[in-house]
Amino acid sequence: MLLDFSEKFNFFGLNVIVRTNCSETLGKIVKDFSYFKSSFNEDEVFLSIEVSKSSPPLEELPKIKPTFKRKYSTTYDVGRVRYNDYSKKALTIFDYGSESAKIFTLDADLLHELTYLIILSRIGKEMDLMGLHRIHAMGFQLDEKNILFMMEMGGGKSTLLSNLLNYSDVKLISDDTPIVDKDGLVHPFPNRLGAYPGILKKIKNREENIYSIRRQEFGQKDLICLDGIENEVAKTIGSKSQTLIQGKRSGGRVNLSKANIFQKYYYLSIHLLIGIGLPMIFEYFWEKGIVDFFVKTKIAILRMRAVFKVLWKSDFYIFEMSEQPEQNAKFLYDYFKEK
Repeated sequence: MLLDFSEKFNFFGLNVIVRTNCSETLGKIVKDFSYFKSSFNEDEVFLSIEVSKSSPPLEELPKIKPTFKRKYSTTYDVGRVRYNDYSKKALTIFDYGSESAKIFTLDADLLHELTYLIILSRIGKEMDLMGLHRIHAMGFQLDEKNILFMMEMGGGKSTLLSNLLNYSDVKLISDDTPIVDKDGLVHPFPNRLGAYPGILKKIKNREENIYSIRRQEFGQKDLICLDGIENEVAKTIGSKSQTLIQGKRSGGRVNLSKANIFQKYYYLSIHLLIGIGLPMIFEYFWEKGIVDFFVKTKIAILRMRAVFKVLWKSDFYIFEMSEQPEQNAKFLYDYFKEK
């Protein structure tokens, strides 16, 4: 099958190329990662993905016992090649030796979701080894102060960010995956926004830059391409300070208080060390064999070091939120504007 459409991306030095026969899917991937579009020689590729909107060639599945089964997929391994059968609706074939993937499905939403998550899964693991760790949080910058807001999935991070971006001097770090380096410093990772178009007042070219996805696990969601927002992307150089905030639902009045050392370590363990809630697919991060066991051990050690560095370099607060998202955003904006 001819893969007539392609695009290149660069994530912190990791080159990714996507080739496909489906211009619609490629258009959405470009919107997902518009900030990271790049050009490079094809002999410098870290990850290559072939995306085919076609019937999955299930006859290629090996006739062996599955390596493991998950809610939506069954995984088979033949040497360093991994096959993932998504309930007969999609098939992916990933070669860990050449760092290349093939994706087959007639479901356009699933095609987009798998492509997006495979990219994040593979670059995320390699970035970990580079000392660049994703943290499950929303991040923004105000007057050169980097602020990360952590909360469980569905807790209100995107709603809070949507309201904060209505302030023109708020700069974007990331909607859900800022980067923390080996020294505990925050860097932007500005991919697509899960922000709410109905809350964010200024969106450029709304028809072009607002799009939707239908996810296997979490259903329909509207997204905003980074090209659609007027706020600047944050710059890490010269940042005066960084603050981490753990959000909590109180139902009452808004309150911001200093976290104790146990709270700091607990929440960083969840959101950074373990990375619960990070967008990725387990079957593309977790490999078989003793070599990958040592790789994962190294990643755990590097993430643990980053946790202690962050604790040393950051202020840490507990934010008790009201049921009024606009009030929560105004409180944080006013507090850090004056701080």
